[in-house]
Amino acid sequence: MAKLKGPLFSLGASQQLGKALVYFPWKGINAVRTYVIPTNPKSADQQTQRAFMTAAVAEWHGALYSASDRIAWNRYAGVLADIMSGFNAMIRTHVKEGILTNAWQRIKAVTSANPHETDFEVECNCPAPGADPTVHMGTSKTFMPTTTVLDNLGAGNWGKTIGSLVGDTLYYFYIVHGASGTDYGRTGIYQQKTEPA
Repeated sequence: MAKLKGPLFSLGASQQLGKALVYFPWKGINAVRTYVIPTNPKSADQQTQRAFMTAAVAEWHGALYSASDRIAWNRYAGVLADIMSGFNAMIRTHVKEGILTNAWQRIKAVTSANPHETDFEVECNCPAPGADPTVHMGTSKTFMPTTTVLDNLGAGNWGKTIGSLVGDTLYYFYIVHGASGTDYGRTGIYQQKTEPA
């Protein structure tokens, strides 16, 4: 793909030129490529993939994620190898589970509150039945070895006081429900700092 400073002889250009070239902005630069007709844009595989994408986008909008949930998805996206937004990270995770024929388990409205020197509270909303949601926690965004199963608070709400922590330390955590390969859901990465001693 060619990068253009003045596309089409220094005139502005967008969309297609006949059936030969397609001009478009890409990541803030003007670009051009050859016009391509997909061999079969409505193949069974493509329709299946589109269905996964449609379901994932519907879940993102249907979950009504809070501002902190969206920040957590963005933080999760930041630790992935590919550059992407939190929206894209959630869509990728949802699509991967769809390919495995898993039912997505929605987890939202995650909060961490009442931090003390050695503990803080974690709560979430996870209305689907199945395995109890589990918090994975650590002091690094990429390594969270400590796990704690949340208690059922009723009405689809789960929570627990996470203890045995170190004072004045920033902790990262995420929540999973179920297991990949069956029914699965996860959150982005949240953070909470304990109080100093």
